[in-house]
Amino acid sequence: MEKTAIRFKAIFTSLRTIDRIGIGFKLLLHQVFYQDLLHGFFHLHHLGNQKVYRDGSRTIRSLRKNMIALPGDLRKRKAIYLVVIIAASYLFFFYNLNSYSLKEPDEGRYAEIPREMVEQGNYLVPHLNYVRYFEKPPLLYWITAASYKVFGINEWSFRFPNALAAFFCSILLYLFSCKRFSPKTGFISSLILISCFGFFTMARIVTIDMLFTCLLFGALLSFHEYYLTHKGLFFYLFHICLSLATLAKGPAALILLGVTILIYLRTEKRLSFLKDLLSYRAILIFAIITMPWFVIMSIKEKEFFHFFFLDQNVLRFLTTRHNRSGPLYYFIPVLALGMLPWSVFLPRVIIRLWWVRELRLFFIWSAVVFAFFSISGSKLPPYILPVFPALAQILGYFFATRQQDSVPANCEVIAYFVFFATVMMAGFLGASGILGKYLQDELYIQDILPDIWGLELGIALVSAVMICFMCIRSMRRFGPFFYALTTFSLVIVIALMVNTRVIDKHTTTKGLAKTINNFQSTPAYIVNYGSFEETLPFYTRQRIYIACYKGELAMGSKYPDARPFFLDQAAFRNLLDSGQPVFVVIKKKYLSSAAKTTNQELKLLDCQNERCLAANQNVQVFYPELAFYR
Repeated sequence: MEKTAIRFKAIFTSLRTIDRIGIGFKLLLHQVFYQDLLHGFFHLHHLGNQKVYRDGSRTIRSLRKNMIALPGDLRKRKAIYLVVIIAASYLFFFYNLNSYSLKEPDEGRYAEIPREMVEQGNYLVPHLNYVRYFEKPPLLYWITAASYKVFGINEWSFRFPNALAAFFCSILLYLFSCKRFSPKTGFISSLILISCFGFFTMARIVTIDMLFTCLLFGALLSFHEYYLTHKGLFFYLFHICLSLATLAKGPAALILLGVTILIYLRTEKRLSFLKDLLSYRAILIFAIITMPWFVIMSIKEKEFFHFFFLDQNVLRFLTTRHNRSGPLYYFIPVLALGMLPWSVFLPRVIIRLWWVRELRLFFIWSAVVFAFFSISGSKLPPYILPVFPALAQILGYFFATRQQDSVPANCEVIAYFVFFATVMMAGFLGASGILGKYLQDELYIQDILPDIWGLELGIALVSAVMICFMCIRSMRRFGPFFYALTTFSLVIVIALMVNTRVIDKHTTTKGLAKTINNFQSTPAYIVNYGSFEETLPFYTRQRIYIACYKGELAMGSKYPDARPFFLDQAAFRNLLDSGQPVFVVIKKKYLSSAAKTTNQELKLLDCQNERCLAANQNVQVFYPELAFYR
């Protein structure tokens, strides 16, 4: 009997250790030991060791409860996690999408091109301001046009596909983590991704990069599943997502995924797997989905092949001719600010988890994307967006598996949060300064500075509270840390929503377009002098004449049907003096030069930030108290 007791005492001791590892071990123990444990339990009361009896009975009761209720509890837990993720996605991605105007320049561009597709019925050749525009493939335009058809043409229907792509990223991450790690890991990873400052910001401001990220991440996860399971479903999903990603942003999708997979298979010593991955079926899928548009465009539009492939892809990567250059370390502060508040953990996570085989693919993917765009001659902050889901998975694994570990000593905790608060405040100050410099308007800083300081004060207070919590011994766990930072991100997104009206008047022409629409009792010309405000055609619903500027429409301006709509100084002067009503959207710094081109007086109708709306004398003016500008 004593030998039996010793045996079961050892089993109970092991159970208390193993119980923390996960549900899978509990199931295994149930299958192997359950019968013996129950049989042995009834003999333990003969022993004098009450501690063994208490520990043993507690362990058995816990085990029996888990074994009996496990399937239902697990389903309930997954359902709760999913509901929370959906609710968080709605709040961070979808809530009040129509509460702010389109932003210059990207949102204006990506809203107007599909609007013209719907208006003209031409879904093959993209046009911006009714001028051919070949910089990007058409997938985002097609999806947005479909949204316009269903929901109407407005800001919400325009932003809905972009927010939906962000939502799919969070759901894919959750489902993958649930399958490969645990529901808790999936839940934490998804919430980290949703609450990243850069990710939820790009979910609410439309660029191609969010759709591109969603498709690339889907392809990456599909490859991982196909590599592990060899199921044909994931083979097809991988190639479909890869083909669609190419149709969204071009050959960069092939390069990024190709290099990542090659490095990963090399580390796994499975390069032979490429033969299975690149079969005739893969070529057929890519050819059916991607090639038709590129082939038709190359045949139909003679300028397309050279402009798209050579100028917009090869030369954009190798040179700085597009004026979007930056130092080699450009994306380090971008990533640090974009991953806030979670970026404070990135060094620690990389050091601790780089050797974990299950995360190897995500580390390689993050490194490849980061290195590719770092060496590129063209750099913009959204380019780094595809690394966010992978880093969220790594961070989620860290929090899920290290939740019971003690955090570092109090001094290190304080140092962490001092760094955290400093980075946040510096980031917002830097962002406001850069934006103000970009807009070349000191009034902008004066308008938004009180909001920035209020936000920084909130950041400092939240950091101080979390420091106090973490210094309490009972709270020195990663669990409260995770939920505190998630809540902090919620505070940030609410603060940004509150300040959208302040930002609006500095980043859009909606107000000027509304003024034009109110004045337009009769059809009139609308001229954009010295620049091209890409939100203007969307809000005025008509073609804009462009004076003394071509910008990214330079290629399209070469076509005979577009040339009359690009004016030099002489043509601009003739239009003002023609007797026709003319509205002029112009920046303040160009007012003087524009006024000197004509003998007429230009009447200022409205000014918003650095943009002004003027008109010649032939425009019916309903507000005579407005001063003339000469």
